[in-house]
Amino acid sequence: MQDDFALLAEDVSSPFDGGRFAIGRRPVRVGAIDLGALDAETDSCLDMLVKLPGGDVRLPEAFRTKAVFSLFTLAAEAEKKLPGPGWRDHYLYLTVDQREVLPGRSHRNAGWHFDGMQGSRYFEKLTACRQYVVSSANPTEYATLPMNADGLTEDGHNWFVELGAQIDESIPGAVVKGAPGEVMLMSAYQLHRSPVSMAEHPYRRTFFRLDVSMKQQDRLGNSLNPDLPAPFEFQPRGLPEGLRYEISDSGWEGGRKFSKAVL
Repeated sequence: MQDDFALLAEDVSSPFDGGRFAIGRRPVRVGAIDLGALDAETDSCLDMLVKLPGGDVRLPEAFRTKAVFSLFTLAAEAEKKLPGPGWRDHYLYLTVDQREVLPGRSHRNAGWHFDGMQGSRYFEKLTACRQYVVSSANPTEYATLPMNADGLTEDGHNWFVELGAQIDESIPGAVVKGAPGEVMLMSAYQLHRSPVSMAEHPYRRTFFRLDVSMKQQDRLGNSLNPDLPAPFEFQPRGLPEGLRYEISDSGWEGGRKFSKAVL
């Protein structure tokens, strides 16, 4: 298998291309965040804009925490090793999700999926996205196997379901995960999922994602940044009719959402 970082560098240096799912891959570890800081009580936000192309990072006061600063520091160092000017010309979006995970449920969506799909609205594909992710417990699981996206259409297939169905978990090494607190860098071609809890009792889990993207994350339900107004209009979130599927997670009871959100 090609060196993980070299492959990821190729992934994020060219427009989104479904053919690249045919290459097996793993995420790249870029460092770790202190678990005490990571699991400190916090508000939660979803895909909140924190940087415009060519601009500086602007974090609301609620997210100027030791753990968030650690995430940005590790990500900034990793960006220096990637081709080009790093995230200078990209949008940055922050997700912080802290909730109680129930036995037999996942924190977030349990199904295989990837971040950074460019559907039919992107007739001319943009450079592929990349994400830095970390969790305080029961970390994200990643699929390492090559998958075949041939024949999949943007409006006629649910790519998450179609590609996820190809993952044979009985193959040794087909699914890997990092350790709590480890910051992992992945590209838009990395299928991953939030694991189901095997614990007997509920536990708190904190998840961070920093999305480096050329896309305008303009879906209704994303959190608003009071220190950085979005220069685009927000649109209804959802898949085309017939492609929707049930999302199973732990729900928001016990979670604390950031007060500024697009409803």
